[in-house]
Amino acid sequence: MLKGWAVVVGLALAQEPNGVQVTVVRFFRSANALTMVDAFCRVPVSAVSALSAGAAYRVSVAVHDSAGVALTSQAWSQAVPPSLLGMPGASVVEHFAFAAPRGRYVIDVAVTDSATGRVSRARAEVASFLESPGASDLLLAAGLRAAAGPQDTVARSGEIRKGDVFVETSGRPVLTPEQSRLGYYLELYSERPETVTVMAQVRGAGGAKIVATPPQRLPLAAGGGVTRGLIDLGGLPPGAYRLDVTATVAGQELARSAEFGMAGFGTDAAIAAAAPAARPADRFASLAEAQLDTMYAPLIYLMSEDEQGIYPSLTLEGKRSFLRKFWARRDPTPGTPRNEEEERFYAGIAEANRRFREGGAAEIPGWRTDRGRIFIRYGPPDETLRRPQAGSTAPYEVWKYTKTRARKFVFYDVTRFGNYALIWTDERREPSRPNWRELLGPEAAEDVERF
Repeated sequence: MLKGWAVVVGLALAQEPNGVQVTVVRFFRSANALTMVDAFCRVPVSAVSALSAGAAYRVSVAVHDSAGVALTSQAWSQAVPPSLLGMPGASVVEHFAFAAPRGRYVIDVAVTDSATGRVSRARAEVASFLESPGASDLLLAAGLRAAAGPQDTVARSGEIRKGDVFVETSGRPVLTPEQSRLGYYLELYSERPETVTVMAQVRGAGGAKIVATPPQRLPLAAGGGVTRGLIDLGGLPPGAYRLDVTATVAGQELARSAEFGMAGFGTDAAIAAAAPAARPADRFASLAEAQLDTMYAPLIYLMSEDEQGIYPSLTLEGKRSFLRKFWARRDPTPGTPRNEEEERFYAGIAEANRRFREGGAAEIPGWRTDRGRIFIRYGPPDETLRRPQAGSTAPYEVWKYTKTRARKFVFYDVTRFGNYALIWTDERREPSRPNWRELLGPEAAEDVERF
């Protein structure tokens, strides 16, 4: 296991701002069918107590497979730079890496404050690639530099090396007006020489496109290659953002996404989208009945049996009370102004409406479509395969989830007018059509199974 560390100033994009956070990025090595996992552990300086001799902590990492068998473990100690003590929002990022055979793994991280013995824990799950995925996960960084020459082989403090590129070990980077360039690194895998078209887009918390780079055509050698770049985001308001990178290889579109943040002037600036201070304490108090009904309708994806059938018969104030209680029961941080689960859900509804709205005689909002439902329940897919109409085969999409529990969903444009229906999935809680192979045809069915 390899390790390293870097200092980061700015707020982390975490549901628990004072907690340890682990982010993983995966790369594939075809020579031995191994998945190389880079893990980044963000340690808030606020979790470390200072002594007269300074502040320090100890990191313990253990990786186990799904059967509980240890793959690797390591521990090391780290001092906190005195200049960071007491600085709001400051954190230190630890990096470690390991090679994983095919399987599912759990990463357990424990950070022990040397002064008090207090232990902060974090856990992440990761599934290795079963075969060549077409592209690695997307790695973002607040710093990215090319090797200066053949002699430039040693990473500086706070960097990791990827081929001939040195990447700052920031995990989910947080940019500042003083350091506003976002770096990205993506490996592409191809068995034969190809020409790939690559485009990067920065999107806001609601999914709106903010910045897009011009499409680039890059040659890939047999075995694959790398696309990387730096995007200047100076002037971007404080908030939470996402970078989408799409690569089209031989007609197959591969999409990868990763999150980052932008802090305001001064390192203690809040990330607006991660902690919206302007959000009213009761979002339902001023809504009309029709608006309340709109907020209620998508809750069918979350409601338990004893919550169903109550809302429609309630008075206006009764509907407000129902929604308040519904979300209070699901608040992961009761007693605080924010309900992170409520915010996440309605942000997902808005994003599903933007992405998956379907037309026809009666327009269908995105959240009510099959793709919207899967997006809301399971989040954006880790890998996407999109096939336009070819001969007698209608367009179809395949979504694959690989970072935690492996899932695959196949959507088929039954009407050929952009109305995609879920026809097959290996997720037992979702329906499949018994004739999905006949709908696709033999070649498309094989394409789906290979992906």
